[in-house]
Amino acid sequence: MMELKKHILIVDDEENIINGLRRQLRPYRDQWRLSFALGGQQALQLMAQNPVDLIISDMLMPEMRGDELLKRVSQLYPATIRVILSGYADESAIQRALEVAHQHLVKPCGVETLRETITQIFKIQACVKNPRIIAGIGDPGQLPSLPKIYHDINAAIANENTTVNDLAEIFARDMVLSAKLLQLVNSPYFGLRRIVSNLSEAINMIGIKKLNNLVLSVHLKTAFPVLDPATERHMQYLWKDAARVAELARLISLSERQQQDRPDQAYLGGLLHNMGLLIFLSRGGNQLKTLMEQVVNTDTPVSELETQIFGFTRSEASAYVLSLWKIPPRIIEAILLQNTPNEAAYDGVSALTAVHVAACLLKPAVMADCDRLFDIALDSAYLLRINKLQRLTEWRTLAERVIAQFDAAET
Repeated sequence: MMELKKHILIVDDEENIINGLRRQLRPYRDQWRLSFALGGQQALQLMAQNPVDLIISDMLMPEMRGDELLKRVSQLYPATIRVILSGYADESAIQRALEVAHQHLVKPCGVETLRETITQIFKIQACVKNPRIIAGIGDPGQLPSLPKIYHDINAAIANENTTVNDLAEIFARDMVLSAKLLQLVNSPYFGLRRIVSNLSEAINMIGIKKLNNLVLSVHLKTAFPVLDPATERHMQYLWKDAARVAELARLISLSERQQQDRPDQAYLGGLLHNMGLLIFLSRGGNQLKTLMEQVVNTDTPVSELETQIFGFTRSEASAYVLSLWKIPPRIIEAILLQNTPNEAAYDGVSALTAVHVAACLLKPAVMADCDRLFDIALDSAYLLRINKLQRLTEWRTLAERVIAQFDAAET
């Protein structure tokens, strides 16, 4: 049976914009079923008659704002993916939009950006709806959700009036996170000659934008605990790899002069790139034992072994959980396609580029019985396609710097 085309609904209150988008997206009619609505009421009428997979709505519309429309859609059609399109810079409006939208696009938004976003979203959705992942990891309702403090910090960082003391007060509500923050700034990595015991000072040192990464990494350790002593010894390698890949991915992004939050996306993608392995270690049972045996006794690529044994790869497991946590799609893509970056539609440098290269250039020195768990092959064809193969020499120099930095912190 032929698979039905994905149905996309685009909503705006200006007829000229609708007509322009209809004309620009005409080449993609064979790929998607495209519908257009003038305003929120017309959109809801259309959705009552035809199921919609993805809705893209303008924010500022006179009769019904985009965030109001998407809130109604979330209540009536929770399975529909929701994207807000806005050129409005008001912080409170953006915050309202992000509460009901899976993704936020900034106007003016070119047709190529729209195409890449839609392609990316459907790729992630296909992974999330894989029944074998749901069966293997658990029902979404039974999975741990992100803690409220993560969203509180995110909202505080987005507010330009937030002070370091405000963030310290949020951290102070969680004893474990406060302890982890102080542990981090007092570690050899920072090389201090004194002890820092003030949360505000610690936040200043670690940098505001890394706070959510810290919350997420701590939450992962509690959400997917590894209790088996034989398995637990692999964890130090997993977290060492995560920290190094995150830092190198950030440096690669910066070396490519990526702006705004792109280096932070690369960092978080690197930090979480092996999250699926943590899920396997936490919930694998007999399947994990089989995987470990096959990793040692065969030469079969690890991603193939994971698919044979679990029915899905660690990258797909990560994408599944992170999509439920509403982590931005660019970060999920970097993790989902890290082994196969050439499948990405985008022809430029992204978080995916940085994470793929960083994971390939850095491998932890691990025990003989688990070193292949970190196998990943550099995709030269992908780097050639995006015209970045010549940058490998400089990226290798950055990798050597990261290795030296972390080795020094451990001595």
